[in-house]
Amino acid sequence: MSVIEKNAGAGAKAGAEISAEMSADIGIGKADRQSLVLLIEDNPDVSHLNAKWLEKAGYDTLCATTLTETRKIFESASPDIVVLDILLPDGNGLEFLPELKTLSGAPVLFCSSQNEDRDVFRGLEAGGDDYIPKPYNVDIFTARVNVMWRRERQNRGKLQRALAAKNLGREIELGPLKLDTLTLRACLEDLDVGLTPKQFALLFTLIQSEGREISARELYEAVWGMPANDDARTIKVHISQLKKKLRITDDSQIEINYKNEGYSLNLKQ
Repeated sequence: MSVIEKNAGAGAKAGAEISAEMSADIGIGKADRQSLVLLIEDNPDVSHLNAKWLEKAGYDTLCATTLTETRKIFESASPDIVVLDILLPDGNGLEFLPELKTLSGAPVLFCSSQNEDRDVFRGLEAGGDDYIPKPYNVDIFTARVNVMWRRERQNRGKLQRALAAKNLGREIELGPLKLDTLTLRACLEDLDVGLTPKQFALLFTLIQSEGREISARELYEAVWGMPANDDARTIKVHISQLKKKLRITDDSQIEINYKNEGYSLNLKQ
């Protein structure tokens, strides 16, 4: 078994074969499509080894060494999971997290050499979904990513069943936008925009409202399936993410508006 050190050297370069026994126990597999993991890590040895093991486990990977590179990646890619270091050359991962949440709804796994209990607490309290201190065992790292992806698949499964129960058919069209309620894909002019399950559910709810204004509270309860608790900011962030992925501008055929304390989606005539 390989261990990732704070300053990975020969051990990181050497790598290792993934344990077949652990692979079976974890239940590695692909859902409706290949899952994409973004690794934000300034140490190239660590990044290379993490990517190597995740690819052996069936994931696609992208790597960024800085926050600047990360922002550029999100202009053209929609990762399913983000692995985020804290100490980066051009910023701090904890401080970057709020911005990251506006770029993506993907779960975030912190991997950091800040390994005291208070550091783990800070990472989770800041909004991270998990935290693994360095040094760590690569099997454990892969298992943590697997758990995250399993949760994402479960969320997608719940949404698929909820949509199927509405008997609306597999495809829904609105101008240049097409939704596939089976694969949970949204295509704009036949190009997949890479929505997360939450973003897909939010878009679907707006479309089903047929132009009626829906309050942030209504949207939260419909999409998250739990009572809202002053979650206007959460909805605002997710609407912003959705508009970016749908490339909505003043000239777009589709518009998402906010007025009278409610959101609505309309097709311009």
